[in-house]
Amino acid sequence: MLGFDLRELFIPPDTAWTAERRATYLLREGVRKPLSVDPRVWPSLFGADFPGRRGPNAGLWDNLSRMRKARGVPLSKAHEAVAVGWISADGFATASPMGPFQERMEPPTASDDWSFLGFDVADAGFISGLTNCGYVAGERDGLRATWRPALNVHHLFSGLDEAFAFKAVADRRVPEHAPFFVYSLWLIPRP
Repeated sequence: MLGFDLRELFIPPDTAWTAERRATYLLREGVRKPLSVDPRVWPSLFGADFPGRRGPNAGLWDNLSRMRKARGVPLSKAHEAVAVGWISADGFATASPMGPFQERMEPPTASDDWSFLGFDVADAGFISGLTNCGYVAGERDGLRATWRPALNVHHLFSGLDEAFAFKAVADRRVPEHAPFFVYSLWLIPRP
C-alpha cells in the first residue's frame, strides 16, 4: 500500500464531467463517474494543505485509522475511503526521484473485505495518464478502439496485463510525465 484517502461522492457526474471533458479525457464512453488515483479526476475531501496529513506519497495518508479520525473534514458529505497500492515487478527500484515512496503503511496490505476498483496508470504525483492527459483528435479514435474493451465501469483497467501495456503507451505518449506507474485502487468499507 502507498496510502489512503477519502474521496468525494457528492459532486454530480455531469457537473464534474461535461461532454467536452469526457471527449478529451475518456477512452470509454458511457462511464457515469470516472474513478482514479488522481485527485483532479476523483477529488479528495482533504485539501492539499490539510493539517495533520501524513504520508510521503502525493498527499495520501500513511495510517488509515488516523485518517478516519481527522478533524475538520466535511464527513457529512457523501464520500468513500480508498487505498492506493503500487504494482511493480521490480519493487521500488523503478521509482522516480519524485516517488512513489516505500514507507510503512498501516495497514500494510489490502484486507479481504476491501473491494478492488481497478488499476490506474499515473505518474509519481498521481497525475493519471489514463484519465488526465488529454487525447487529441488524431489519436483518440485509435486509442479508444484499442483500450475501451479493457476498461471497466470506473474507467480503470480490470486486468494487470492491460494496465502495464497502457503504461508503456503513456510513457511514450506523455514523456513529460514519464515514468508512469500502475496503481491499484481499493474501496474500504465503513467501520
